[in-house]
Amino acid sequence: MLIELSWLQRTPASVIGMMLFILLILAYNAGYRLRIWKKARGIPNVMEELGAINGALLGLLALLLAFTFGMANSRYDARRQSVTEETNAISTAILRTAIYPDSMRQVLREHLQQYLEARIEFYQVGMDVPKLIDAYLRADAIGKEVWAAAAAYARKDNITTRTSELIPALNAMLDIATTRRAVGESNIPDSILYFLIVLCLANAFLLGYDFKNRFDWVVIISFSVMLSATVYTIIDLDRPRTGLITLDAPNRKMVELRELFTE
Repeated sequence: MLIELSWLQRTPASVIGMMLFILLILAYNAGYRLRIWKKARGIPNVMEELGAINGALLGLLALLLAFTFGMANSRYDARRQSVTEETNAISTAILRTAIYPDSMRQVLREHLQQYLEARIEFYQVGMDVPKLIDAYLRADAIGKEVWAAAAAYARKDNITTRTSELIPALNAMLDIATTRRAVGESNIPDSILYFLIVLCLANAFLLGYDFKNRFDWVVIISFSVMLSATVYTIIDLDRPRTGLITLDAPNRKMVELRELFTE
């Protein structure tokens, strides 16, 4: 299992939002200063009115913001659903061990308890990649041990009801772990985020260049705050392991499965 994070993925969403906020102010100021500089030197502007261009770029920016927010939201919903499905699958496997004799039931429950702890740790380590990989591989190894134990018992057990109940539950439990990994690694492509950031800066520059009155800090700071906050929210929604928007609530349901082993 190899996870390689790009610079954009490694950088916290709060840092990206703050950097964008500063860059937006600088871009707006650069556009405004360029217009003043050209006017002071008598350099004529080819286009006196940039309203149409600014309107088109702002519309494109709004479209891209809505598009990326939709992508982030759909991925967040898929991750939340996968956690819920995995919780249900593990719970089903644990409960169905009750139909086995005590000797086999004890073996299965011990392995499933270790598997559950590894899957809980898989989320709790956050973006610590080495620990994340270790937790995933440990759970995968334990899952294979559970499967091997159940399969070996099924070959010599003359009661097929047990096999028909537990084997599908274990299969679903192992499959959903792979699904959860896949949806967890499915982030908004870096190229789209970079284009979004560049488009934000281009809009700020042209708005500053088109501004004919005195520089108004209230306007530019308000514009920069709202735009950078929107981009921050999109990135934060796309990274539920860190930041303000997390999957803590559905993962608490998995933590609650520990109570099944106290009964």
